[in-house]
Amino acid sequence: MDYQIYFVPTPIGNLEDMTLRAINTLKKVDLIACEDTRESKKLLDFYEINKPLTSYHKFNEQAKSEELIKKANEGVTIGVISDQGMPGMSDPGEILIKKCIDNDISYTILPGPSSILTALIGSGQDMTTFTFYGFIGKKSKEKNELYEKLKNEDKTSIIFDSVHNLPKTIEDFKKIFPERKLTIARELTKKFEEYKTYTIKDINPEEITLKGEFVLILEGKKADESADISYFDGKIKEMIRDGKSTKEIVKEIKKESSFSKNEIYEYVINFE
Repeated sequence: MDYQIYFVPTPIGNLEDMTLRAINTLKKVDLIACEDTRESKKLLDFYEINKPLTSYHKFNEQAKSEELIKKANEGVTIGVISDQGMPGMSDPGEILIKKCIDNDISYTILPGPSSILTALIGSGQDMTTFTFYGFIGKKSKEKNELYEKLKNEDKTSIIFDSVHNLPKTIEDFKKIFPERKLTIARELTKKFEEYKTYTIKDINPEEITLKGEFVLILEGKKADESADISYFDGKIKEMIRDGKSTKEIVKEIKKESSFSKNEIYEYVINFE
């Protein structure tokens, strides 16, 4: 069956991960919508795909989606790609798919590379159920909202993070869930690919190579995670070292546990 719009995944690192179907599809469409035309041209040149390109990114996604629907209605066949991975997953695509549905435009999604599943499988962590949270926000409000979800998430969590933000993320994680496991997956499918799994409290950020793209696989909340107040020993020790008052420590632990203020206070003043 022929379609009007094809959503085509592209390699997340290694150019050889394109499927035959993806290559043949991009060779037969009339137009390729891509996140960054300069970046996409490297891949297209590698496979000798010479088609007209149009820019389709998060800053023009709404208007461009309407334009692509119009072209599809005029009989133009379109391939949609992002810089790396699956269109629509933290990349442009979702709005266009919704418009395809609303306008009765035929479309299909080609299977292919995904950093989300690649990192999850490579982590060796629980794959029975999992949640994808996308990129960690840059603003404090966004971060705090995400951390609150992660704190109570009992499923494995998949998170994207940038090289510049990762040290701060690790610092935050140490305060919130120091006993959980975290897999840091880096440079997936490339020459310097790495999977490293740690207990969060033991991570030394200076030992992490801060280069490339990162996917974080965070262990879900354990049933007894905060059942024993000693779970917070690492956090209490760090807050004492940072010069926090007993009142501040009690307030912070109270936010993250079901213990009473008196229970926490007694534990903190006797903490060694």
